[in-house]
Amino acid sequence: MASHRILCVDPDPGDREETVERLRTELSDLDPTLEAAGTIADATASLDGDLSVLVTEYDLPDGTGSDLVAAAREAAPDVGCVLYTDADPDEVNSDDLRGNVTEYVGKDSVFGTERLARLVRTTATERVQASYPVPQDESERLAALRSYDLDDPQLLASLDRITDLAAAHFDVDRASVNVIDEHSQEFLACHGAANDWDATDREDSICTFTIVEDDDVMTVADVTEDPRFESRSERLVEKGIRSYMGANLVTSAGLVIGPLCIYDDEPRSFSPADEAYLRDLAAVASDVVELHSRLDASASAEEGQS
Repeated sequence: MASHRILCVDPDPGDREETVERLRTELSDLDPTLEAAGTIADATASLDGDLSVLVTEYDLPDGTGSDLVAAAREAAPDVGCVLYTDADPDEVNSDDLRGNVTEYVGKDSVFGTERLARLVRTTATERVQASYPVPQDESERLAALRSYDLDDPQLLASLDRITDLAAAHFDVDRASVNVIDEHSQEFLACHGAANDWDATDREDSICTFTIVEDDDVMTVADVTEDPRFESRSERLVEKGIRSYMGANLVTSAGLVIGPLCIYDDEPRSFSPADEAYLRDLAAVASDVVELHSRLDASASAEEGQS
């Protein structure tokens, strides 16, 4: 499991150290990575997609907690934010924080540190962006994704042939191999009308749900009837996606980089045999990606020796 990164920002060195040590003790079973900063400027370097929880004081030397929360949300949309402060609640601009902060915890409140630890634990272990789930191994998954040269023309040609096979077998006009990056869904290889699709925000994709499936296959008989896609169904139908099946590409280390997908413009159910076939094709696609990676590494090693 990925280590939970927690950033504590407080201009008071004593309070900052106390908060970090309390969380380190209370969350020892999670083996968290705890970082600290006293200003927004110092905290900026730690604001990225790997950050699980931000705990911040409201009054900071170079701004406010709401300024820092906004910057954190920009860098890591799914980060959990906790305002841990001795500022008077009436002085806090709640309009700026609404929808961004998990909860307000007063430093001087009864059982404040205990409540903070419980809240940070819940936020870290159930880290979920408002509109899509995030895998627990997200950091390792993204590192694996970025280790591949996914722009290699030979690789893309091989993946194109796999989407052709998927489309022919299921008699559909659209199929694709997609990868789920930190904030986006990219189309690596496409069949048919899917060639006209542009990269999408991760929150607008179906595949970001597929990558957290335990059995590595997800089916959607009708996107207009699935509550997960209620806010997206109109856009999906406009693209010709009424039903969907995706099977994950899983690396040799067991990490999911994205799925092989087929799409139908009509409601459609999928059988266990359908799922098994697409899972096998996705395994072939994974093998192709791994093979090209090894060949690239071997070629680079030979060039280095020459």
